[in-house]
Amino acid sequence: MKKIIKIYVVIVMILSFTACDEESNFKNFDAVLTPVYSLTNISNGPFKINIYREKALIIEYISEVNVVRYKTSNYQDNSTETSYNITVTRVSEDETPSQSYEILADKITGEGTLTINTTDVHNIVLNEVDVYN
Repeated sequence: MKKIIKIYVVIVMILSFTACDEESNFKNFDAVLTPVYSLTNISNGPFKINIYREKALIIEYISEVNVVRYKTSNYQDNSTETSYNITVTRVSEDETPSQSYEILADKITGEGTLTINTTDVHNIVLNEVDVYN
């Protein structure tokens, strides 16, 4: 009798393990790495700004965790082998006016300036990074 009970328990365990195949409720990870210019150490400005190189997008980090998303227009990358020279217009979807960004920085050190609307100048550090998007 003990042998029959053991066999029965083993069969029930095998059936319960094979019957538990369940589809995942989560989507497959489909994010890809996207190249951006990341502006950090911005003097008297936001925490960080990511300017997407292949998309019409700017992500501005107000703090380490609070972000604002903007569309862009007039993106031009006239960088050379030794320096970055980027201009882009940040377009806001609400009532605020657009802002033009001009970024000039050294490719070796990454140090440079961000000029907003041709008058507001900030010191920055520029890095080329890839982020998941």
